Amino acid sequence: MIFLLGVVVTSFFDDNVYAHEYPHPIHLLMPHSGSAGHRIKGLNCLSWRLAVETNNLRDWMLSEECQGYVGHYMMGAQYHKDCLAVTSAAYGYLKSLSLKNGRNNTWIFDIDETSLSNLPYYARPEVGFG
Repeated sequence: MIFLLGVVVTSFFDDNVYAHEYPHPIHLLMPHSGSAGHRIKGLNCLSWRLAVETNNLRDWMLSEECQGYVGHYMMGAQYHKDCLAVTSAAYGYLKSLSLKNGRNNTWIFDIDETSLSNLPYYARPEVGFG
């Protein structure tokens, strides 16, 4: 009994000795289905968003499964934080330029390819926003 207690206590302390060496443990990828083989709702919405934002997914349509995810992102705080990060970077760049007085310093803001490639999606009548 004492031997068993000694083994348990020793193994507990041995595991914790090396914990500081590996502060970021490796997390296994989540399975695409549960134990019964059914798809887990909401599992792939983040991957879908990444594929759309990087323009790796063409002619996409928002699935019912991800509507809540996208809605929360667009109406939530993270979307506003993302917009603030982009506008802050642009403003910082503009402030760093040396503009000459008396010259016509004109700025033209361009619509990027992402906006143009997403236009057919937002033009669809079944899209709830846009």
